[in-house]
Amino acid sequence: MKNYCVRDTLFEENGGVRHACDESRILLKKRYSSVVYCPKADERAPGAMYPRVICLEHNGEKNGTLLSTFECYTYDTPVFPIYESTDGARSWHLKSRIEDKEKGLGCRFQPHLYELPVDLGEMKEGTILCAGNIIPDDFSSSCLHIYKSTDGGESWEFMSEIVSGGKALVDPEEEDGNRPVWEPFLTITPDNRLICFYSDERYAAQKGYNQMLAHKVSWDGGYTWSQEKIDIAFPGGVLRPGMPIVAALPDGKFVMVYEMVNQDRIPVYFRISDSIEDWGDADFMGNPVVCEDGSYLTGTPYVTWIPQGGPEGTILVSGRGFSHILANSNGGRGFWEKMECLVPVDNRCTFTGYSQCMLPLDGGKQILNLCPRQISDRLALIEAAVADVYVKA
Repeated sequence: MKNYCVRDTLFEENGGVRHACDESRILLKKRYSSVVYCPKADERAPGAMYPRVICLEHNGEKNGTLLSTFECYTYDTPVFPIYESTDGARSWHLKSRIEDKEKGLGCRFQPHLYELPVDLGEMKEGTILCAGNIIPDDFSSSCLHIYKSTDGGESWEFMSEIVSGGKALVDPEEEDGNRPVWEPFLTITPDNRLICFYSDERYAAQKGYNQMLAHKVSWDGGYTWSQEKIDIAFPGGVLRPGMPIVAALPDGKFVMVYEMVNQDRIPVYFRISDSIEDWGDADFMGNPVVCEDGSYLTGTPYVTWIPQGGPEGTILVSGRGFSHILANSNGGRGFWEKMECLVPVDNRCTFTGYSQCMLPLDGGKQILNLCPRQISDRLALIEAAVADVYVKA
C-alpha cells in the first residue's frame, strides 16, 4: 500500500529553507466564549482537563447539538460527564454521565467522543461512541473501554475493552506486563471500519520502546477488535511519542499529530499519509510544527482541517505551552503561523491548556476551541470559545 509521509517540510530539494510567506491564508477572530464546566473550590485538583467535543450531524432533529466531555476530577468514583449545548456553544448544561459499571473503578482519564457517520455492522449511523481510560483511585491498572449511546447522549451502554495495561503511572522500572495504555482516539477508515489509536508503554523491555503509538480496528463498530499494529515507535528507551490525533485531509490523505516527550520542551510533530493504517517508517521522527520565529507547541496536541485557505485548505494544530492555534495552508509544508489566542491561559499553571481540542463549525467557517483555563493555582475550568474564520485577501 503506497504511503506518503511529508518529510523535510522546512527545506527545499536543493537544501534551501522554504519561503515562509503565506504559510497560513486564514485569520481567526474570536466572537464569544462560555464556560462548559466549573469545579467547586474544594474539588479535587486540577478540576477539569482534556476536553473533547462533537457536533451531531447524523441524528435528525438533534443535528447541530454540541456534546462535550472531559476529565472531571473528584474524590468520588469518577465519571465522564456529558455536557450539551443547543445554542452554538453559548451555554451548556449537564446531559448525562458515563459510569464504569463493569469494573467499578471509574471513568478517569482521556475521554474521546465520536459520532458514527455510517452504519457499522449492527451499529446504526448516528450512534455516539465514547472511549476512555478506566483507572482505579490507586492507579494500579489502566484499560481503554468504549461505550455507546443510541439516544443522542441521554444514556450509555458498555461495549468492549479495546486494550488493557498495568499501572497508570510513568515508571521506567516497571516490567512490560505492568505498564499502562493511554489516550484513545476514535475515527473511521475509508472502508468503514472503526479505528482506535492510542499510546502504549507495554514494550519497554521487550522492544526497547519507552512508549509507542499503535492502533486497532473493528469491523462491528467497536464490539471486537483486531490485533494491535505499531504506528510510531523509537528504540532506545528514551523518546516517548504520545497523544495521537488524526484528521482527514483532501484527496484521501490523513494527518497525525503527536507529542515527543523526553525531547526539550516536548515538541509536537506530524505525519501525513495516504493510508490511515500505514504511517511510514515507525522510527521516522516526523515533521515539526514550528513558526518562522521559532515558536512551537509543547505537547498535548490536537489537529483538525478546514477547507478555507486555498486549494489545500488549512491544517490547524493546538497544544500546550501557550493558547495559540498554529495554522498551515500549504499541506503541512513550510512554517506555521500563530492565530489569535482564543482562550488565554496562565502558563505558570501546568494544567492549563492541557490537551485542548478544536472543532470546525458551519463547514469550517467557524472554529470551536475547548480549553482548560485556570481559576486558581490548583483548579481549571473548561472554557469554550467560538471564532470566525476569515480568508486573507
